Amino acid sequence: MLVLAGILLALGTLAFVLSPFFSHRAAPLADGPDQMAELRELYALKDVVYETIRDLELDFHAGKIGERDYQEMSDRYKREAISVVERLDGLEARIAGAPGRGRT
Repeated sequence: MLVLAGILLALGTLAFVLSPFFSHRAAPLADGPDQMAELRELYALKDVVYETIRDLELDFHAGKIGERDYQEMSDRYKREAISVVERLDGLEARIAGAPGRGRT
């Protein structure tokens, strides 16, 4: 009787341990860390672009660069800033809309 109980306990444990291999469910941690890393990178990129625009304006007002060069570079970096902010907004919306995550 004791041997039968031991065999049933071993089979139950084995079934419990092997069940994830046969359930075919996706892993729940697939998107979390990658999206947070991308969010940090975009915030850092936004800070760099904003600082570059400020430095460009200071250089222009100090007379270090001409007006034509200032306009070209200013337009380019402002387009880059808009692109980064749009990507940030999209990523933040995806993270906020993800299951199990809400705005606090």
